[in-house]
Amino acid sequence: MIGKLPYFFFRSMNILKSDKKIILIALCPVLIGFILYYSLGHYAFSEVSTWGHGYINEKYPDQGWVSTVFSGVLIILLGVIINWTFFIVVSVIASPFNDMLSSRVEMIYKLQKETSDTLAQTLKRLPSILMNELKKIGVIVVLSIINIGIGFFFPPITFVLGGLILAISFIDYSWSRNNLTFSECVGDVKSGFLPYLLGGVAFMILISIPLLNLFFLPLAVVFFTVIYCELRVKERSPSEEVPTQG
Repeated sequence: MIGKLPYFFFRSMNILKSDKKIILIALCPVLIGFILYYSLGHYAFSEVSTWGHGYINEKYPDQGWVSTVFSGVLIILLGVIINWTFFIVVSVIASPFNDMLSSRVEMIYKLQKETSDTLAQTLKRLPSILMNELKKIGVIVVLSIINIGIGFFFPPITFVLGGLILAISFIDYSWSRNNLTFSECVGDVKSGFLPYLLGGVAFMILISIPLLNLFFLPLAVVFFTVIYCELRVKERSPSEEVPTQG
């Protein structure tokens, strides 16, 4: 299925731009993200930058260019950490909308039911959605720490596994909603390993871009749900066609 990656991407873009409900749902996390960036992002970055410069000047007061280089590296690193922290916060807040996006894509593929989850239905499941999101973040943090540890010995593997971990964080919306068992989740990853892996690496790069990552968040949800759905469609009779967006 690796040769279908361009198809998955353009299929996702087509669904995202042609379905009015998906457009409205996708705009919600984007707006939430912009509000958080505007209200807290600038303040957090300026405060951390000030702290970073003060820390370097205190520890290396007479190091000249060394202090400048260290300060620059520290600020860049802190900027990346802040960006990812904000992205995680936005992801948690946007999780109900991401779940609705995933549900809508499955409805388009006619895998589960005739209508996608409404906002009222999603709000009823809000506690379980948020709890699952927090559990997922906890697992991802643990896996990321293990991944970093592995990276000290095999650096390239860190980048690759990081992409797979990111992909799983988006596929999990479908897994949770469809109550897949652990073995079924593992089987799903095996079935779409390369598309999930390469898609995860691509989106890991894209969501590292501040502000623009807000637009890539709903696209990532749709993209990985499309792969999940395509794997289910592949299991159907060869005579059945993949649903087209109306």
